[in-house]
Amino acid sequence: MHFSCKISNAVLTILEDQGEDLTPLYEQTSLSVELLRDSSYWISAPDMENFMEVVSRIPLKGDGNILKRAGAEGPELHAWGVLDSVLRMMPRPQEIFNQPEQFLSYFISPKPPIENLRRDENSISFDLPLPAEQYPLVTTYLKAAFESLPVYVGQPPAICDWEGITITLNWSSQQSSMISESVGHQVSPALFQSLIDDLQKTQREREDLQKYVSDLEEKIRDYEKQRLKISLVEDAEAKKPAISPTLLPHAGSLSHLSFDSESPGYVLSQNLARLHDYMVRAQQLITMLAAQGKMTSAVKEAMRRVDWEFVKAQYPRTVSESMDLVKKGLNRNSDKEGSHHV
Repeated sequence: MHFSCKISNAVLTILEDQGEDLTPLYEQTSLSVELLRDSSYWISAPDMENFMEVVSRIPLKGDGNILKRAGAEGPELHAWGVLDSVLRMMPRPQEIFNQPEQFLSYFISPKPPIENLRRDENSISFDLPLPAEQYPLVTTYLKAAFESLPVYVGQPPAICDWEGITITLNWSSQQSSMISESVGHQVSPALFQSLIDDLQKTQREREDLQKYVSDLEEKIRDYEKQRLKISLVEDAEAKKPAISPTLLPHAGSLSHLSFDSESPGYVLSQNLARLHDYMVRAQQLITMLAAQGKMTSAVKEAMRRVDWEFVKAQYPRTVSESMDLVKKGLNRNSDKEGSHHV
């Protein structure tokens, strides 16, 4: 769910009007100030609630609840964009809430479904699936804003009760003769509907455009992350240290020795060559994992359990000793064969 930045724009406008220093507010929120001031923009419900919480915490010059004041003084703030102009052309409060779910969609997205709609000449009530306790600061503003709606058509503020999911609005039927006779309130219903339709169309187009831009920005962020990841891997590969030739003995150390293909010496030399190859592969794997930043805690624990550092250190010595034993065995056999021929 998202809330319209008409809400945040109204709050920032009244703070500026009473001369507040907004620097502490901007420092404590990660949201873009330009977007918070854009009455056509939307932000997530938790983000809007967090923003209102920051507003309620900063020290202010003025007295009273700033969120209630921002809602109650809506007709003077002109913070709702085109919606302000449309509301001023409505003849009666009843016309404003002729389709309450549509009006609420200017502040809540997606359009909230309403139930148990009840209305008469001076009141309206309905159930909204948005408990006041879920977003108490946002609903504090909305409650005050709903109470200010009759002011747009020259009537006293309404009284709004928001208990749980039930919203009830009551307004006075009294209206000054000056307001009732004003030309602005004698515009045809067809014009009202046309203005509302245009506003809805414009809002939908803005929402579609914002969604497209948001999706595009998300794709760009994913691309940048992927490119950075590839760059890190390439840098790590370039800086990857070569395996020290002294760390792992060469299998070729036995290549000059001559064994009968069926003799134990030959089999032993082949096994030593395989062992050497296995160790080279293991060392290369460890080096690649370290270079790519994949040395997770699980990998490190596995290496600890097999005592990898000890194995890596002892392997050259073990293989070298084995090679020496093979060479000595071959030499002894050669000496025996020489004595036998003599």
